[in-house]
Amino acid sequence: MRHSFLLVLWVVAGTASAQVINPGGGGGGGGSDTTDWRGWTGLSLEWRPVRSLSVSFEEQWRWGENFSEFDRRFHELGFSWNPKGHPWMAAQRLSLSLRQTSRPDWRGDVQGVDRLFRWQLGYAVEAEAGRWHFAGKCRLQQQSALALKGGEDPESYGRRRETRFKGEVEYNIRGWKWDPAFSVERFLTHVPDGWRPDGAWRFRLAAGYKTGKRHKLSVFIQRDGEGRYNPAEPGVALASIGAGIDDLRTAGSVRWTVGAKWRYRLKSGGRSSKG
Repeated sequence: MRHSFLLVLWVVAGTASAQVINPGGGGGGGGSDTTDWRGWTGLSLEWRPVRSLSVSFEEQWRWGENFSEFDRRFHELGFSWNPKGHPWMAAQRLSLSLRQTSRPDWRGDVQGVDRLFRWQLGYAVEAEAGRWHFAGKCRLQQQSALALKGGEDPESYGRRRETRFKGEVEYNIRGWKWDPAFSVERFLTHVPDGWRPDGAWRFRLAAGYKTGKRHKLSVFIQRDGEGRYNPAEPGVALASIGAGIDDLRTAGSVRWTVGAKWRYRLKSGGRSSKG
């Protein structure tokens, strides 16, 4: 039973992620679509000072270019509020996260490390149905630069915003500790008025295993895909909407990622708190 269920999830993930990347319209050029493999690893600590509030700190390291190059490292501090008092309230969660990223680039004439800052606001709602667990999430995030490798003014990086929508389903298999979860996420990039919409898709198949009362190991494989992009409608000049050549994405991309994260949950305090 459990093996057949895992097989079904794997087929669904593969089918959903096998979509073809199509040009974004408007003739972005003759670039070739690319495929890349990445690796992500992370450690996180969680603490719940009172019943309704949790605090987390995460360190993550990422590799790209088919695992051959270190891509970035980030530190993230997160706060999550889960109101209590009624089942429908307990099923909802509001979150705020602050992330500082170091992204090295040692190629080309200008080398160094970009240091970026990102904040994100999130809302999540969950539901249970027997052994099934469902979750829906929405997140607004904005990233800006703290320092750029070439010494440019960080303001030249701008403020890059995205809205993310995610749906996830998890199944608790009887007698099996690695419960599988499958999620689909849509990224919508905020673009100037008059530009065509831009975005990407993420499909993830994950499994988590509790190695102890407060320890949990999670592993996953995911597929990110984005198509070629031209901010102007066909027949419309880029200059007429305030765009330039640098705003074109002449090739689509597919990025496969394998990752693992270990989480430790600190002993909670304030168990008698009503908050």
